[in-house]
Amino acid sequence: MTLRTVDFTRSAWLTLVLMLACAGSSVLLGWGSARDIVLGAAFMLGDFLLIRTLVSRLLKPGTNRGVTWLLLQAKFLMILLLFAAVMMQWHVNPMSFAVGASLLLAALVLEATLTGDRVPPLSEAPAGPTLNRRDEEEN
Repeated sequence: MTLRTVDFTRSAWLTLVLMLACAGSSVLLGWGSARDIVLGAAFMLGDFLLIRTLVSRLLKPGTNRGVTWLLLQAKFLMILLLFAAVMMQWHVNPMSFAVGASLLLAALVLEATLTGDRVPPLSEAPAGPTLNRRDEEEN
């Protein structure tokens, strides 16, 4: 099995390509709602980018906790707006929305298995100090 790195920017672009393909096929075949596929993909990409920004800000030393708190509130507000839209009957097709929301996961899986940069196996890694007891006993 080959390990691959995941580039999140490339995954976002792949999500957009998959979204256009699914929305286009929805229009051509008349299955589902292209608008709701786009809405689901846009929601997941927005949520993904907010989580990515939050995690990078939280892991960075000397970060401004106020900005991170505002971003966290924006993420929660986005989730509440989604639930409000569904509850207030915006006529969102739940299956089309779910297809659009699943495209990010599909893009991440494709990135990790096919399109990501190959990680060299440990046997090809540069030699360095080891911590094995057997190595210590031989010396």
